[in-house]
Amino acid sequence: MKKVLLFGAIVFFGAVNAQTEKGTWMVSGKSEIAFNSTNAKAKLKGQEVSEIKTSTFSFAPAAGYFIIDYLAIGVGLNYTNSKVEDSKSDTFVIIPQLSYFFPVTGEVKPYVEAGVGYATNKTTEGNADFKLNGIAYGFGAGVAYFVKPNVALNLGLNYSALHLKYSENKDFESDTNNLGLGIGISVFLK
Repeated sequence: MKKVLLFGAIVFFGAVNAQTEKGTWMVSGKSEIAFNSTNAKAKLKGQEVSEIKTSTFSFAPAAGYFIIDYLAIGVGLNYTNSKVEDSKSDTFVIIPQLSYFFPVTGEVKPYVEAGVGYATNKTTEGNADFKLNGIAYGFGAGVAYFVKPNVALNLGLNYSALHLKYSENKDFESDTNNLGLGIGISVFLK
């Protein structure tokens, strides 16, 4: 009986450690629900013209491939739709990113991630449309709890920022900084 338990433990720990090995795919989705604090400032020729604070809901799917053990390279997407009074805003972000899982044994693996990419925004106020685009970047840290050998629940703290310029007037800029607590699920495929 002891040999069977020992064999089972070896197989289980081997399976848990296999998720972050070279050659593994990771597919994940995050949802940042009501724990975000967003502060957006708009500038015209260097002068601040408005400041808006809001809470948002966004969904951010991502996919990555482990190029070496514990290190995945991938791409993350984020789509956010928000409405404040008579203003409606749609933002789409695509960010190539790196994710590193710390080499620890057990079902809980800490991770860090970072990326830089492109963002576009369309804001409608009344009958006027404003289109902005520019750079997006972010980083975060958290833990992945493996509920099954190839499925993990993620909990992490994320920071992201957008620096956008109005397409018709480059003097109009929008800077958005976001700090959020995210929850999600990841699937690891070998």
